[in-house]
Amino acid sequence: QLRTQLETALSEGLHLLLTDCDANTLMTNEKLETVIRNQARFLTSEKPFKLQIGQQEIECSPKFRLYLHTITQPIFIPKELAAYTLTLCFHVTLNDLEEIFLNRFMSEEKKHIHAEQHALLQEKVDTLKIIDPLRQNITNFLASDSLNLLQSVEPTKRLSDLKKAYDEATEGSHRVALQEENLLKTRNSYRKLAQRAAACYNIMHYLRQLSSKYVMPLEHFIDLFDSCISQSEKHSMGTVMTELTKSSFITIHRILNDRDRRVFAIYFAMEIESFNRRQNQQVDTSVPTGEREFIISPSWAISLLQKRGARVPNEHRFWSYKKPFDWMSDEAYLNLQYLAIFFDWFSDGFERMGKEGQEAKWRPLCEGETENYPLPSPLEQLEPIQKFCIVRALRSDRLLQASTVYVTNVFNQDSNKTKSLTQEHHMNQASSLSLQAQSTSRSATIPVTPTLQQDADLLTRQSSQRSVLLFYDDEPDEVVNFFLYCTNLIQTDSSTTAPMFQVVHVYGNGPNEERILKKALNKALTNNIWLLLHCIHNSPSFLSHVETALWELRSKRSLQTSSSQPPMPRIWLSIQRSYSFPSSLYNLSLIAYIRTPLSMKEAMTRAFSLIDTDLLRHSAKVEWIPLLHNICYLHCVLNLRTRFAQAGWDLPTLTSYTNVELTSAFQVVAREFALSDQSIVRLESAHTNSAVSNDANVRQLSWTSIRYALSELIYGARALTEYDQRAIANIVDFWIQPGSVKKDFEFSKIKYKIPAIFFAQQPKLGQLQQALESLSIHQLDAPEACHLHSTNETNLGDDLLIISRLNRIIDALPANTSLSAAVHQRPNTPVEDVTINTSLSYSNVMSTTFSSAALYSFANKKAIALEEYSAMILASKLPKVLTKDQILDRARRNGTPINSPFNVWIMREAQLMTDLVTLIRSNLQAIKVACDFNQLGTQWSIELANVAHALYYQRVPDVWREAVGPSAPSPTWGLNNFFPDLITRAEHIEKVLTKGMNIRSEKEFFLLINSNGISGREKHPAYNLSAFFHASSLFGIFKQEVAHALNLSDDANNGSLIFQCELTPRDREHIREPPKDGIFIYGLYLWGCSSDKNAVEHGISDGPSRNRDACSSLPVIHLTCVSADKAAQLVTQQQSGADTNSNSRTTTLDVYSCPVFYKRSIERRSNEVVCELDLWKKTNNVSQASRWAWRGVCMTVKPY
Repeated sequence: QLRTQLETALSEGLHLLLTDCDANTLMTNEKLETVIRNQARFLTSEKPFKLQIGQQEIECSPKFRLYLHTITQPIFIPKELAAYTLTLCFHVTLNDLEEIFLNRFMSEEKKHIHAEQHALLQEKVDTLKIIDPLRQNITNFLASDSLNLLQSVEPTKRLSDLKKAYDEATEGSHRVALQEENLLKTRNSYRKLAQRAAACYNIMHYLRQLSSKYVMPLEHFIDLFDSCISQSEKHSMGTVMTELTKSSFITIHRILNDRDRRVFAIYFAMEIESFNRRQNQQVDTSVPTGEREFIISPSWAISLLQKRGARVPNEHRFWSYKKPFDWMSDEAYLNLQYLAIFFDWFSDGFERMGKEGQEAKWRPLCEGETENYPLPSPLEQLEPIQKFCIVRALRSDRLLQASTVYVTNVFNQDSNKTKSLTQEHHMNQASSLSLQAQSTSRSATIPVTPTLQQDADLLTRQSSQRSVLLFYDDEPDEVVNFFLYCTNLIQTDSSTTAPMFQVVHVYGNGPNEERILKKALNKALTNNIWLLLHCIHNSPSFLSHVETALWELRSKRSLQTSSSQPPMPRIWLSIQRSYSFPSSLYNLSLIAYIRTPLSMKEAMTRAFSLIDTDLLRHSAKVEWIPLLHNICYLHCVLNLRTRFAQAGWDLPTLTSYTNVELTSAFQVVAREFALSDQSIVRLESAHTNSAVSNDANVRQLSWTSIRYALSELIYGARALTEYDQRAIANIVDFWIQPGSVKKDFEFSKIKYKIPAIFFAQQPKLGQLQQALESLSIHQLDAPEACHLHSTNETNLGDDLLIISRLNRIIDALPANTSLSAAVHQRPNTPVEDVTINTSLSYSNVMSTTFSSAALYSFANKKAIALEEYSAMILASKLPKVLTKDQILDRARRNGTPINSPFNVWIMREAQLMTDLVTLIRSNLQAIKVACDFNQLGTQWSIELANVAHALYYQRVPDVWREAVGPSAPSPTWGLNNFFPDLITRAEHIEKVLTKGMNIRSEKEFFLLINSNGISGREKHPAYNLSAFFHASSLFGIFKQEVAHALNLSDDANNGSLIFQCELTPRDREHIREPPKDGIFIYGLYLWGCSSDKNAVEHGISDGPSRNRDACSSLPVIHLTCVSADKAAQLVTQQQSGADTNSNSRTTTLDVYSCPVFYKRSIERRSNEVVCELDLWKKTNNVSQASRWAWRGVCMTVKPY
């Protein structure tokens, strides 16, 4: 069809419009590409010309014009298309949206007013048609040459008649104008509703700054608007406005992914609050206040306010005020000073802060839950965003919690203001009080986080007008469960029959399968069946057929009246989000994004929604319903650990759980409870003709079998390393036990208890669901909820991501709203590589794009010329290394045989260090020479350009990291950390190479002395494992020498020898001699818990690390290697010593085989395990022996 239309339009010189074009693939069409690339000929030619279009040559008229419509934003149009087209962006302004919605409301709900206004307009036109001829007739009559008013009465009478007719027409015109003015006042009384609708839809426009896939056609929002204003006469105007706001919030909320939903909630609340403040004339609409920018970054907001010329901080009297409280941080007080200087609403509160008696009011704000504590007088009367600014100034670490409180306060305040709007509207309209009494049928609250039922209920009602398009990422089962949940919400009575529903999985694109799919689609369209075409992207041809069928159905329904229209067929489609589908589906379908929520509370609610009434009533045991809760909690906890990256799992990218595992877990526990049910035993006894005893025939519930099935067959089967399997087994043991399903059970780490309704007698499913929905939003998102310690490593970074993406939206706002747009005349050039170097190797935050606050923080850093920085590194930051001959010479003179394993290994380490430093020096010298002689651009190699690019941003170049090997740092480790570490490593390797191993012969190196171990003397007192490229080789050499001394074969080496380590209280600087047996090692770092060298007699401490790097530096470790039998004897001796030393309670020795890796970074491969070392701790609590696996405890040779 397109080929025919194109050829016809080209030959006849028509204007052709192509809608819903894919801008990225448009130029791949050979015919369209030919036409587009020859656009200049159509504009300049005066006569027809010929073009080769595909296989045909067509004579083209120069009058031909091509118009392309796309939803792609102008900045994302490909350059090969933009070069030949004129791009026009059509954006409906806020004022235009207001008029659209106001006209829609009047035409749909106030038809009599609309009809009266139309009649007045017609009467006004008719009056004007009378007035104008009369005025012309009077003029012509007076201008007549034959007119003589003094001599004849007839002209006077004629003129009097004309004047009378003109006065009557003018009086009619004034009457129409007066009536029109009254109607206009009536119409404007509903303008606030239209303004609210325009504000809600305008939010969707700016959400496209976050993702180009966030699209909601205006036609869809008009349908939503119509459903909210339906039967508005029965409801107050305030209730209608709240219902409109609530429906808009839920509808837009379901289109977004989980992280952007939090961004949207904050931005939506900001717009609603700004709307209310404009209505009350509390803020100047032409000047941005800077409060939004302060929430994003106080320093950035103050910088913008200074550039706008508001005030100078150094000249203000508040700048000289001293900090009144020693416990308040300097950063918090500086932020409060900025608030008082630039925002007048805080000046009075800041003035009172230093007075007597204020410390008790301000200290709780800096400690604990700041966002929930009341502000001191008179600050409690501030607006929600102003309170948010104060919390942001005091506690930047509680942005997520403060944002939730802010959104809640705005929504509650908006609900209260709509009540006052209701009273005002009824006073203006003089309506009866009976309307107010009938306005209680609609909800007057806006949810901060829409529940699953609210989302599904609204989508089900909206699907009566359009089909539904469900997006998913990697959880297709979630789509099916959501669809079935929606169908269960359909309410039917005796007069209506329950609708039928069908789920069709699309697996391929074969002709037989497509024929079956078309048959199912036609049946659903004919019989009004709820049909889910699951994974329809697997068959592009069938997707095109479905699109065509839906367009035809839409065209037929548009020709029918609303009364004669049959019910809309419920066609639901599911597509993987990464699939490039036709943009026309946005106009055909409602959009919903389905995936397991990231929030623990929402994830538990979603998991519990899989439970139906039959499963809930499966068993009458008191443990049954609490156990279902614990399984949901267990499932969500395992997924929450995945969000904490390396802190949660050894392989987090490969450890995730879907509804398949959850459903299997429900089946396992249901089967076990069924086997232990007395009724089944009674049935079995009836078959065997045996008597039934209430005690003997009841099978006891086997918690062991349940734990085994969950930890080994279901959840443990997804773990790919033994360390993750061990953690899963211990977490399952904690939550699946008789003690964890009791009413008084409490998870003390987060003070969480199972809701009381779960222990009631036969509770309803809705009550259980509501109990989970009433949980605190952020209580379960803490690392302690999944048995981890709270450290810098377990910081998810959601607050940084949310603030950065909110910054992108605010940057795009107009100058009367965005302070950044008001200060800068044009937007800043996007920067794709704004990064913050950190010593932390982990980052749970998704990569973010450019925003003004990030650019501001980067631009304030001191910039150093590339050639100067290279010269500085060459002069002072590179270690001196040995040449190959010097390495060989020192190896020969260190007293160790040249071909011994130790010498081979240390020579290799020294050579690797030499190669690394040589590579760094050559790159820096080449960059310095290129900068000095301006040999830039194409004269640089790609490798050298990448190195220079990394150095400019103070990052470690990738080519250097590759040379470091398995212990390489992440790029953001920073050069200020990289070069000092490089110098330390080079010095230590040189010392070890120089001293070597002072032995007489290999046979005399290790001798058995009694049965206490192996003695030998190395010249080097202690080894820094973090200095070596391949630290695992040192453990292998050590074990090999012990095996030779014990006359063990290589096959029995690994299984019969075990490393034992003892944490010593000694500092590495004080060690002068090696131990009598074994070796001293240091440079290891402990993750997941902490270590204190002053308490090494107790081993490691089950507490969070206090270091910024989230790891604890272990003290000097005495490492020995003994046989397995000898190790068991030593453990028994230490265990017996622990028992005899305890006077009160039984003391056990908690031993944990701790893995040692090169680094903690997620870049580490699963096979990069250096060794395993046994850590021990004396404990009085036998049940806590598994906590080390909970914490994910491990060691690394590098602090990243």
